[in-house]
Amino acid sequence: MLASGYPGFDFPEDLVEEVDLSGFYETEENRFPLYIGTQFGIFPRDFPEETFEGKKIAVLNKSLLSGLQTGIIIYEIRNGKRIEIQKISLEGLAWNWEKLKKYHKEPLSAPKIKIPGFYVNEIWFYFELIGNKYRGFSLPEAYQQAISAAYKDFVVFGHENRGSDWISFLRSERAEDYLNLFRLLDKCIEALYPDLKNLPLPLERVLELFRNIRNPYQKRSKKYPELPAEEDILLLSDFGLCVYYNNFININAYEARTTQNAILEEFRYREFYIKNEYLLKNQANPIRIDKIHGVPVLMINKDVGYREDKELASMEPGASNAQLIYERYYGLYNKLTDVQLVAELNKQIEIRYWGMSRAAVIRAIKAQLKIREIDTSSIADNTSFSLAYCVVLKNKKLIRLGELGQDQLRSILKAYLKKCYPAHNLKKIRIINYDLDKLEMLSLDYSKIYVIPINDLLKKKGEMRVIEAPES
Repeated sequence: MLASGYPGFDFPEDLVEEVDLSGFYETEENRFPLYIGTQFGIFPRDFPEETFEGKKIAVLNKSLLSGLQTGIIIYEIRNGKRIEIQKISLEGLAWNWEKLKKYHKEPLSAPKIKIPGFYVNEIWFYFELIGNKYRGFSLPEAYQQAISAAYKDFVVFGHENRGSDWISFLRSERAEDYLNLFRLLDKCIEALYPDLKNLPLPLERVLELFRNIRNPYQKRSKKYPELPAEEDILLLSDFGLCVYYNNFININAYEARTTQNAILEEFRYREFYIKNEYLLKNQANPIRIDKIHGVPVLMINKDVGYREDKELASMEPGASNAQLIYERYYGLYNKLTDVQLVAELNKQIEIRYWGMSRAAVIRAIKAQLKIREIDTSSIADNTSFSLAYCVVLKNKKLIRLGELGQDQLRSILKAYLKKCYPAHNLKKIRIINYDLDKLEMLSLDYSKIYVIPINDLLKKKGEMRVIEAPES
């Protein structure tokens, strides 16, 4: 075999020798150039078989997803085509028991740990029962595969039974095969480490203790309005990141969206490939992790229906809940453009009452402004958010009416007069003064100076009044 160009897995040193390009093309009676045939093509890719015209090559058939090797075939290349000479099927695995004894002394995290042979067939049997074609040997990888497969099925179970939780799933008939697989893997630990006093917790027990595994589709209600507890994302396992992300898929909140974004960034940092990232735009769908061609991949769990948006929290009759009201309005505001969102903000200006519902509305507007990266420095700072002045949006920045240029303000005044005072001819009106609170204008038609509360220009309130007649 060549020194490079093959998929990333170990080759037995006593069967395969690395050679340079000239050695790879060399004709030998008992040795053949090795190719790997996979569902992703033949490797190495840069050396077409046609170059071996009249020679023999060996092709090992191997799945890069499950690790299963189905056999090796010797071909002779004739007229650019492969002619099968000999086929060797793998009926089972050859175990090196001497090496296996050496692995007993290595810690659990060691990459070379193998599952004992007398458990292998039964473990594979249960992997097939749960629909997972795993064919690896590493005990830590088998644990990861078992947990991921169970959680993937739990998401489907939760979608079908929205009142369920992780423990009810483990107790269902659907989870029996998973639990048997977990117990087998736990026995492998005992078999590999008979003298180890502090064995890792049994996998079944670890999963029961994992407090953040919840049904991501569970309906939010007044009884359970809170967001999931905060976690230190950097310390979570890959599987824990997946679970924690899915905890937020049914929650419309700034906090949920920023947490999901942070988790995606952490997956990128861990060199995961994010498949079809555009599908995560609204972050309303559960994710799962997998390996394709040896590369860790993050993708949407396609075993449940794709949703374009998160569900809106229902406004139930009776006593209100501030968190659910906030989530509902945040979800509604998700559908608005930036200009429409600013219009909703202006509706809240100068309103004198306060209460739980209005506080939730303001919180949702502030959160939307923040997630859209709109500059609110004209009305807010680190400690306060002013509801005293109507604003317009310009280049992703909120500007109070009294800070606009006269040309922009005049166009707003035109719309105001057309709605509230259609008798006034804008061509015979001149703005003579304005500030953050009021606008003064001269009407040549009526030879009067009028004052308008400047917020009224957008709120369309007819409270214009005369302050004085100009001197002749």
